[in-house]
Amino acid sequence: MTTRLAASSGLASLLLALAGCGGTATHAAPDLTDAEVVVTLNNQPLPNAQVTLTPADEKYGGAAVATGVTDASGRAKLTCGGRPGACLGPNRVTVAEGPPPDAARSDNPDVAQRSATQHLAGLKNRPIPPKYATLAESDLTVEVTKDRSEYRITLTR
Repeated sequence: MTTRLAASSGLASLLLALAGCGGTATHAAPDLTDAEVVVTLNNQPLPNAQVTLTPADEKYGGAAVATGVTDASGRAKLTCGGRPGACLGPNRVTVAEGPPPDAARSDNPDVAQRSATQHLAGLKNRPIPPKYATLAESDLTVEVTKDRSEYRITLTR
């Protein structure tokens, strides 16, 4: 019985941590506000890019990460744990390749690789410089506030 209770308790903690944007017993729930980004690379829209805002404030324990994928005009509405918006305050920004469309996915590794390569070749304004893809290298930041909903993210090669 003790083992089952410990396992259930561990599973519950894991699920809370993975839920994101809801807070846990040791971390506060984040304050969210509507947020949309417009991403450009060398002054041109950056389509199909995965944008991630990670709060600089560690009080949320990484549970307040907001994400979105840009459209053809470089715009993305951000969501955090299935809720619209991003965490108020300073956020570190990463920008990486977005997910391939469903049509480019396959269980066959050769077909998947070929489809992914064709998909990337068809995207405008590529490649995305690798330095923007990780928190360790990206120097991008935004201050998310309640009185503003659009944030411009400018990348350069």
